[in-house]
Amino acid sequence: MASPIDSELLKTFVTIVETQSFTRSGEHLRRTQPAISMQMKRLEEALGKTLFDRASRGIRLTREGDILLHYARRILALDDEAQARIAQAGAQGIVRLGTSDDYATLLLPDSLRRFASLHPGIQIELVCGNGEAMERKLGEGVLDLVLVARPGAASDRDTLRTEELVWISGRQELTRARPIPLAVFPEGCVCRSAMADALHRSALDWRVVFASDNIAAIHAAVRSGIAVTAVERNLVPSGVRIAERGDGLPALGQICLVLKANPMSTSPAVAALGEEIRRGLAVAGHLPATLPRQASLAAAAGAVGRS
Repeated sequence: MASPIDSELLKTFVTIVETQSFTRSGEHLRRTQPAISMQMKRLEEALGKTLFDRASRGIRLTREGDILLHYARRILALDDEAQARIAQAGAQGIVRLGTSDDYATLLLPDSLRRFASLHPGIQIELVCGNGEAMERKLGEGVLDLVLVARPGAASDRDTLRTEELVWISGRQELTRARPIPLAVFPEGCVCRSAMADALHRSALDWRVVFASDNIAAIHAAVRSGIAVTAVERNLVPSGVRIAERGDGLPALGQICLVLKANPMSTSPAVAALGEEIRRGLAVAGHLPATLPRQASLAAAAGAVGRS
């Protein structure tokens, strides 16, 4: 059986490739150029393969070197991640997280459950409200982190992913009713603004027939057939239909999910929760947005809140 590869040798190997120089790698790693060369000799001997094409000028990898580079980067990334998670494992304190009711109910339970198992010493205070209110509280220092939606497909470092908005209804004929009956969150909700803007641009009459700050109530109103609403395609609940192009409703465009941190909240507890949410929500995937998930949220939040 081959011997395990020393991660320090892999780090040196990757640094050589990235700097395109044995000498610059030595400067970066604070080692002499002969020491860098000796490390690469040890690595090649351990693998029994030549990693560098020494017949060419500059740094050029052999086929085996290209293969190793791919795995070396993955191994080093996992090593960094493991060390970071271990360092955070003993973190304690309180993190004040703000988000909307639908994201708290449908997006966060799994992340909170994982977080609770990894960080039993951290308590989360979860505050729900529309995006504008949450960002205002973040700016006032009341919250440490906020998970909110913004219009469009932003691409800054705080953006977790982009979602397509779709219309949902309980009855197909409801999409052709005039004025269009809407179920909405309170003012300040991105989905509410997206619906109003799209209907205004299309010169379609509409009226609010149901309003609530609770996603279960909004879903119930839509399922009952009294109203239509807009949701992220990945958060369409059961028991409703997605409006199609021929249903007479305008396209709604996209929104992006953004996780913002209070720059004054520098505790390891805040950093740990932020990283867990980013990891859990970075890739969009369909979630079974059904009412039983509220119980999952309560269980997860309760587990995190126990000290």
